[in-house]
Amino acid sequence: MSNVRLLPRLNHVGVMRCMEDLERLTHENSEFMDIERRRSEYEAWIWYAPSGGSVSPELVADILAEMTAIAKQHGYPHRASDKQKTGFDVEAAKWLAGHPQLASPELLRDDTWAFLSCILLQELVVWRYSARQSARFAGGVRNTFQRLWIRGRTLDLGETAGKARWHLLEGLSEDAMVQIFERASIAADAQLSKAIAIGWLDTADRIGRARMEDVMRRATKLLRLRNQIIDLTFLSSEDLGQEVERAFARSSEGLPEREYLSGQRDTVLSWITRAVRSVKNGGATLQN
Repeated sequence: MSNVRLLPRLNHVGVMRCMEDLERLTHENSEFMDIERRRSEYEAWIWYAPSGGSVSPELVADILAEMTAIAKQHGYPHRASDKQKTGFDVEAAKWLAGHPQLASPELLRDDTWAFLSCILLQELVVWRYSARQSARFAGGVRNTFQRLWIRGRTLDLGETAGKARWHLLEGLSEDAMVQIFERASIAADAQLSKAIAIGWLDTADRIGRARMEDVMRRATKLLRLRNQIIDLTFLSSEDLGQEVERAFARSSEGLPEREYLSGQRDTVLSWITRAVRSVKNGGATLQN
């Protein structure tokens, strides 16, 4: 018997209808539909895979309960600060990435995430962003929850890393996340994504986080160009790390280094690197 739990999906027409309704209700200053009404209103555009697993209302309920609980820990339903939003993103990413039943091909589909954002967790999307940002509702790299699942799955160093398991996820800035995960040539390779995350943390520790936006943009451009010359996918973790280190070094030339406690940087980087290398083939794979 298959252990894949099938989740509801919302097609493109359903997403468009959802956004039209949100726009209308916002303009009218009316209350948004509750979840049961949304299920009813958009029923014609909700569907499941015809085979390959079993429908799991329990998993849907679990996602709703846990995401709502995490949001409440970070200010929901009240207006959230940037710090609260970041905290929500990190904790939600951990939960989504760590849930064993969410490590399946179902989560690779944009229409699955469209259902979660438009129907199941609409209130949280509006709270985290707004009712007018369609990309946060539709499936894709900017979807409110899909982006968090991808980040968590990619940057998860695994249970064997112990306390360091989520260090990359917790350490990167939002700009760094965007630079990695909204570029298909980088995000498609988990090993490269991890190496760039380590390179970012290394460089930020050396020159300070405030200078990292321009440095990150230059480094990712260099690495994408380098990937056209040699396929970074086939490099060993050591060689890949060296390529990334050179790109960040070149991108931060001329910037003064921060002062830090002697030996602190090497200690932190060494256990991050060991944790990454301990994750075989770039981390846990999706279930078949």
